[in-house]
Amino acid sequence: MNKTTFAARLLAASFLIAAAAPAVQAADTTRADMPTAQKAGAYIDDSVITAKVKAALVEDKQISSLKIKVSTKDGVVTLKGSVPSAELGQHALQLVAGVDGVRDVKSDLTVKAG
Repeated sequence: MNKTTFAARLLAASFLIAAAAPAVQAADTTRADMPTAQKAGAYIDDSVITAKVKAALVEDKQISSLKIKVSTKDGVVTLKGSVPSAELGQHALQLVAGVDGVRDVKSDLTVKAG
């Protein structure tokens, strides 16, 4: 599967999850265990953000071939992995910061030439 097809499928899945999130949250608002419902909603939101970030990284020609792991907690995205230059790492951080829903970006990227 080529990168464009993968990115398109990943983006489509993220939109489906995003569309389902309000319904899941609305269904849970009447339950007595509201903290659990809120956690479920936050988990879905974080999953959508993670999917959007991964799609953005795959679509970027400078970053797409790099192996960067993405995790999201409460809208804060953490990037982990190695990049060939500090400039490319900074580019990845700026790209991710521009993704809808991202509140902050943390870097656990290391520079490894070659």
